Amino acid sequence: MSVCFASAGFIKSLSVAAFTLAWTHSVEKIAWQEDWRVTSNGLQIVEARVKGSGAGMEPPAEARLVNGWFQWSLNRPAQTDVELANSGVAGEWNICHDDSCITLSQLFGRPVGVSVITMSACESEQAAQMAALLRDAPLCQQADLSQPDALIANCSTVAIYGEAPPQKAAALVTRGDAWHAKGERRRALDDYDAALKLDPALSAARDARKALFHEIELLGATMPLKPHDKKRGGG
Repeated sequence: MSVCFASAGFIKSLSVAAFTLAWTHSVEKIAWQEDWRVTSNGLQIVEARVKGSGAGMEPPAEARLVNGWFQWSLNRPAQTDVELANSGVAGEWNICHDDSCITLSQLFGRPVGVSVITMSACESEQAAQMAALLRDAPLCQQADLSQPDALIANCSTVAIYGEAPPQKAAALVTRGDAWHAKGERRRALDDYDAALKLDPALSAARDARKALFHEIELLGATMPLKPHDKKRGGG
């Protein structure tokens, strides 16, 4: 078993039987740690520690003070998914095991930014990706442009791990629409182009691409719509 972390359509896993989740409280600026086990039934929290006390985070009566930390045991059922909200106010979540810690940005190899990361027990990254695909595909089809970041995350999973080219192409068009809603015209065009490579007859991609080209012309944008070919050699 492993623990998987999903964010913006990407999933990373760690092959561990147990790990510590560490962070700093966004208001009280106090360090907090939780010890978790990876089980066949999900993730189970077994112990929590807080270095001090503050409003809304007082340790329970059974907590013991050990080396400056109030710590206590927990006996709760395993959870299938745990959501970690990354507000960007008090630093990042840290995942610790084998006497070392990494941030979620280090785990993903890119800044996670302000986002929600889903933590779950999994057998492999591939199995977790397929589970995410089944969960997120209907959300991609809803195309709610009022929440473009969530739409980008959901459609990214389908675009990468969809089973058939038409499914991937449709997800790319919807993701392009979401990038457009965020003002990211270059990324929108890239998605429309990628969709047309998968399905040249996809009218939704052609229409969206044409409308975006027209919008850019009206705005007098100076950005190149396609990379210019660089000619090598002289003469």
